[in-house]
Amino acid sequence: MQADRESPPTHPVATSTRRGGHALRIGTIRGRLLITVVAIVLLAAITISAVTVVLGSRDSRQRVLAQLNSVAALKEAEIGSWVQGLRVNLDIVMSEEQVVEDIQVLAQELAEVGGYDAAYVRLRERFQWAAERMGLFEELFLMDSQGRVLLSTNVAHEGERHGDYDYFTQGTEGSYIQQPSYSLSLGEMTVVASRPVDSDGVFLGVLAGRASLASLNLIMLERTGLGETGETYLIGSNHRLLTSLRDEARATPYTYIRTKGARLALDDHMDGSGSYGNYGEATVIGVYRWLPELQVALLAEQEEGEALHTTRIALMIVGAVAAGAVALSVLAAVFLTRSIVSHLAELADTATKIAAGDLDRVARVVRADEIGTVAVAFNTMTSRLRDLVRSLEQRTDQLRSINDVSRRISSILSLDELLPYVARSVQETFRYYNVNILLLDPASGELFLKAGAGGYRGPVPVGRPVLVCEGIIGSVAETGEPILVNDVSQEPRYCFFEELADTRSELAVPIKVGARTVGVLDIESADLEAFDEMDMFTAETLADQLAVAIENAQLYEQAQELATVEERQRLARDLHDAVTQTLFSASLIAEVLPRLWERNPVDGQQRLEELRQLTRGALAEMRMLLLELRPTALTEVGLGDLLRQLTEAVTAKSRLPITLTVDGQCALQPDLQVALYRIAQESVNNIVKHAGASQVEVSLLCNPERVELAIRDDGVGFDPESVSADHLGLGIMRERAEAVGAAITVESQIDRGTQVVVVWTDAQRKE
Repeated sequence: MQADRESPPTHPVATSTRRGGHALRIGTIRGRLLITVVAIVLLAAITISAVTVVLGSRDSRQRVLAQLNSVAALKEAEIGSWVQGLRVNLDIVMSEEQVVEDIQVLAQELAEVGGYDAAYVRLRERFQWAAERMGLFEELFLMDSQGRVLLSTNVAHEGERHGDYDYFTQGTEGSYIQQPSYSLSLGEMTVVASRPVDSDGVFLGVLAGRASLASLNLIMLERTGLGETGETYLIGSNHRLLTSLRDEARATPYTYIRTKGARLALDDHMDGSGSYGNYGEATVIGVYRWLPELQVALLAEQEEGEALHTTRIALMIVGAVAAGAVALSVLAAVFLTRSIVSHLAELADTATKIAAGDLDRVARVVRADEIGTVAVAFNTMTSRLRDLVRSLEQRTDQLRSINDVSRRISSILSLDELLPYVARSVQETFRYYNVNILLLDPASGELFLKAGAGGYRGPVPVGRPVLVCEGIIGSVAETGEPILVNDVSQEPRYCFFEELADTRSELAVPIKVGARTVGVLDIESADLEAFDEMDMFTAETLADQLAVAIENAQLYEQAQELATVEERQRLARDLHDAVTQTLFSASLIAEVLPRLWERNPVDGQQRLEELRQLTRGALAEMRMLLLELRPTALTEVGLGDLLRQLTEAVTAKSRLPITLTVDGQCALQPDLQVALYRIAQESVNNIVKHAGASQVEVSLLCNPERVELAIRDDGVGFDPESVSADHLGLGIMRERAEAVGAAITVESQIDRGTQVVVVWTDAQRKE
């Protein structure tokens, strides 16, 4: 019974639990501190997670958009280079003088023995060589001034009339790229590039090339930086798909894209970005751009799920870390409440500032426990985020700088101005230690320094030769491959120059025109490990742009030299044929005039009058030559004065009497005055060469509402029914008249002379 009355022993665990529960009561200081610490940590964790979610989502979307914009910019630049290549290739076809002469033969359809056929064969060989060698055009063809195909690499198309096509009508005025279209005969999407062909200001026809979109398709299929679901493609102005998609079931040209991005780019000609449903109804993040040169839209898209996948994982990790931090903080607060609270407060403050955008903020790691782990995790996350933001900013700045320099390069046609500008701009824009541009001399096989900027201690040694295969620069010129050296002291090919003694790293890339190396772009830095792949990309991009600019400048200089030589030869012929002979005749008359006057004053008076006419004619001829040298002078004086100089010059040269009548005074538009003068000039020259006339009348009636120019002669005339529209320059005169809205009529009968009348009225101009 005694045993039954004894109290049962107390279990130690239960006792401990009761004591712990008592210790953690809300009323105790420890309990209040614990609750406060837990609440603060929990609030901080929630805040950090929420801010991280918002910032992470926003930054991820911005990062994806930046990546897509970069890809779109690169694709647009490659498309621009492709389009420029079409124009350059047409110019290369026309670069030889013989080509223009042969085209002139075909355009005029000269029938002399062997002339037409030989020109046809040479042009065909030239066109076939250009199409095969350059690899851009599937067909090259030449159209005359009426749009008829005179010659084509596809013989089946010769004789066709393309006068109604845009590439002909626009090609008569200048270089033109027709927007991509589907060719039923070829069964594929094609682009046609065209340009006018003229000789000494005379329009001969239009040269055109038809290119497939295969090379553009390859550019669009390159998906570097777009992940598994990203893609870029082109859409025509009618929403027709021009290049291939990831979804092979949607093939060109039978697929039409009418997504939000496509509508904004094609219908509103807008550039932008956003989230929308793609052609497969999948939600994508897309960038759309309107390319006015081709009249197409460029779209770069990536599915939103893949684009934000990494961010969602990171957010889950951040959430897990935050949850773990809360749990660890609660456990640690039981034992070290005061110290834990202080460290958590510091960590929360750091996290808040990081979330607010202070990416340089670093969490202080005090202890090697859970809180220290959280601090390290925050520091690692912010470090990576900071590096990523700075990398994106650097890449954006480099792409912007490349675009600015490239745009300026394309506008300079003088090598003496172009090369120093490029060297200086690249050095200043990218803050390189030194930049050199060297060009290869084909004759000597040596590289010569053409421009330099940056680190030279004295004047830039322009003209210094560098042997091919000598040093880093020579090796690049010899192999055509770029070289990147981040420590020149470890590179045996490096050549030391006293003027650039601070060089520690060097990057050299070839400047290529096609497969031919024409020079080297050399970049140097005073720091070790200064260059990376982005610098290599920047240098190669600038070298490609520089190669195109160098080739354009060389072609421009050659064209200027050729034009100068031809103009000098023409003026020399005119001086010899006209002014020189007239002055020679005048000098002979002047020598015999004194003796003739003594014998017969009447005869001397006639000779004196003839001398006066000759000198006036020579003066008129000189004025005409001056007008040719300075064409703007044709609009600085009145049309009546121009016609007076023309008739006096022709009379002195040909001894053909010309009567000029001018009725009225009016100020004409420059284009109208030049057109009427040129028509009169062509008509009078035709009379001198072909009419055999004894008398010519030129009359001008001029008032603000009506201008009438008439040229009449009493020569042999011709049958208008048996003379083609282009004979005797009639086609050119009609084109000049139509260009200014005037009407021209030509009336002629055999042995009854010819009359050319041009009438312009203000009503015709308004129409």
